[in-house]
Amino acid sequence: MKSWISTGAVALASVLVVSAATCKASAQETQSLFGIESASVTYGPYVRLEFGGAMPLPSDAYWLPPGEDDPRIDFDSSGSDLGFGTVAFGFDWQTGIRADVSFFGMGTSDIIAPCLGASDGSDCSDHAGIKEASVSTRGAMANVFYAPFEARGSNSVFQPFIVAGLGIARNEVGEWTRENLSPPPPDKPDRRELRTFEGDISSGLAWSIGVGASLQVTRPGKWPVMIEVAWRYYDFGSASGGATPLPDNGNSKPRQPFTFDNEAHVITLGVRVPLQRY
Repeated sequence: MKSWISTGAVALASVLVVSAATCKASAQETQSLFGIESASVTYGPYVRLEFGGAMPLPSDAYWLPPGEDDPRIDFDSSGSDLGFGTVAFGFDWQTGIRADVSFFGMGTSDIIAPCLGASDGSDCSDHAGIKEASVSTRGAMANVFYAPFEARGSNSVFQPFIVAGLGIARNEVGEWTRENLSPPPPDKPDRRELRTFEGDISSGLAWSIGVGASLQVTRPGKWPVMIEVAWRYYDFGSASGGATPLPDNGNSKPRQPFTFDNEAHVITLGVRVPLQRY
């Protein structure tokens, strides 16, 4: 999916560049990539649905091992690509500004995180990495969209836009396993190679920024339907696993379980439909 996301990002950027060059001549004209076409009235409430792919970017991953003298261990984390979906309800003032409240969800991303370094400068061969973990995310977000050419008076069926959002995300981390492949030191002869801990759920502030474009696919005078493509960067806040080991995985608990910032690049294709017609 990473190649699909990269290709989509390039295509989206190309469309936005071409549209800007086409529309900049005059804001009052209705000229677009598809000829001189006037869009239908879209003022009022609307519903928006979108589906696409997410490329997770777990960052600032670390844990604090059980020992009071153990250093903080930082990880080089990465996640598997997954699906993303949104349903939103909003209002379009048809002045270049519209806003909505969206409810979004991502599938489960598998995460691996080998050791990157230790706070005391010791070698990673002396410390554990994260062999496996997972995270899934759901949330709600208030979004504001700004279409610059529509704001200048363009009534084209094609409108590029920028978007920003602020909301809350619920991050669910599944069971996670730390792995230490080095031989146990003399002072810790019973150290296990693998230990698995419970998952955990955390909620916090989420935000997003992005760009996109909409195309009205129905003819003027008909009920308007817009197709939208967008790229957005999402920060879903901090996510962490549980500190309780599973049965038969020892008794010591980390001072801080596996923790990371849950971020993602998301590319979506969606449809927006006004709920009333003028």
